Amino acid sequence: MTIEVQASDITQDGSIKLTVDGKAITFVKESDLGAVKAQLKDKEGEVSTLQTKLADSVTKADESHQDVLKERASKKTFEEEAGKSATLSTEVEGLKTKVADLEKVGGERDTKLTERLRGILTTGYKIDGEKIKDMALDALEQTERTLILTGVTPTPAKYDGGGGGGGDTDELKGKSALALATMGYAKK
Repeated sequence: MTIEVQASDITQDGSIKLTVDGKAITFVKESDLGAVKAQLKDKEGEVSTLQTKLADSVTKADESHQDVLKERASKKTFEEEAGKSATLSTEVEGLKTKVADLEKVGGERDTKLTERLRGILTTGYKIDGEKIKDMALDALEQTERTLILTGVTPTPAKYDGGGGGGGDTDELKGKSALALATMGYAKK
């Protein structure tokens, strides 16, 4: 196949533009082609370097994005925990108040029980009040247990106060409980 070129087909840079089978084809000088190939090799190196840098940048961006997501999750968890902490603080304060109230009531009851036990020991067991005035509840209870274990019995309490009297006691002797009750109701 022979192709003829006319002067009008040659461009100023020395390339030739032809149409072959309906397709435009450009022929260039071999020296120009070598220069273009050398430039392309340099560009390939640059492209390769840029692709490596781009891949590194994408990796760093992904890592940064993951760090941001982790920080957001941590912040959300922290906020949730802070909310729980505030709720727990409120509950703790309420419980502290209840404990203080219970301790106050318990202290009052301990004091009453201590005084009652001192009274039992001084009146029932005839212990000198000065000897037990500074004893705590536990010591008073231990003293009472010791007295019971040693066989000491308390003196029964006198509820009538030693007063009263309103009649002849000989009249009551030998009567049954029912008869005494009947007499008592009859006098009123």
